Amino acid sequence: MRKLYALLLLLALSVPACTKAPPTLTPEAQIAWHATRVVKILDVVRDAAIAANELTPPVILTKDTRTVVLWHKTSVQVIAATPNGWKPAVKAGIYVLTCDPLAYAPPAPEPLVCSPTIPPAAVQRLTPYIHIALVVIAEVL
Repeated sequence: MRKLYALLLLLALSVPACTKAPPTLTPEAQIAWHATRVVKILDVVRDAAIAANELTPPVILTKDTRTVVLWHKTSVQVIAATPNGWKPAVKAGIYVLTCDPLAYAPPAPEPLVCSPTIPPAAVQRLTPYIHIALVVIAEVL
């Protein structure tokens, strides 16, 4: 698992080299380009949960996989509905799903007490994918 996490961390660190939208795009197209990148990485989180559920025995339970799929669907809908203002809502959704401190943008000085929507074992399995998603989200202008 550590090797996988190290590989994903290396991938996350190499992502910034590819983050600029093509210069020929209009401002609207650049927004859509960045949104598509985020949707694709959210797809990876969803697909990881589904793949973990398909193992025998399942590493992530079906009800928890459904929760991740619903979170993904909602996040994609938010991105589509608010092209310029989706970032805080998607990060908040990640925080509610996993209680990952990297997704927490505190409105108050002390952090909230949080219990994740999915069990800690599922959060642990998805953490590398969630962290890559947060890196990609942070790079979006």
